[in-house]
Amino acid sequence: MLRLAAYLQFALAIAHLLVLPWLNEAFQIYGIGEPMGHIAAYGAYWPYLITIIIAGCFALCGLYAISACGRIRRLPLLWTGIFFIAFVFIARALMGAYWMYSSHNFDFTSLSSVLIAGFIGLLYLVGGIKQLKPQIRN
Repeated sequence: MLRLAAYLQFALAIAHLLVLPWLNEAFQIYGIGEPMGHIAAYGAYWPYLITIIIAGCFALCGLYAISACGRIRRLPLLWTGIFFIAFVFIARALMGAYWMYSSHNFDFTSLSSVLIAGFIGLLYLVGGIKQLKPQIRN
């Protein structure tokens, strides 16, 4: 489960980097064009920098999942990190679902974001529990 979560995280990181040449169009598709336009008023580089930082965060989450699988060396605060990542993604899914429900906006991009975040969060939560359980017994 954590291996799948890692692959999805790396795919999200790469996708964020690949979209950089078409960032304004991507912002419009996801309905964040206006807020990012306000941010860009402080410097045209800010939306690009934010997107690169988000890609880096996804990659770091992927590294934590790979580390929990034992494929790379143990990262600091490994299990705290795994369960914090699970919490963040599940919270993102729940907040997105609440926003969709309260605004009656069930468009494809909102729905896909909620489902993907929830799925990744559950992969971290269940995968983390499954990986940690044998270590607790010993």
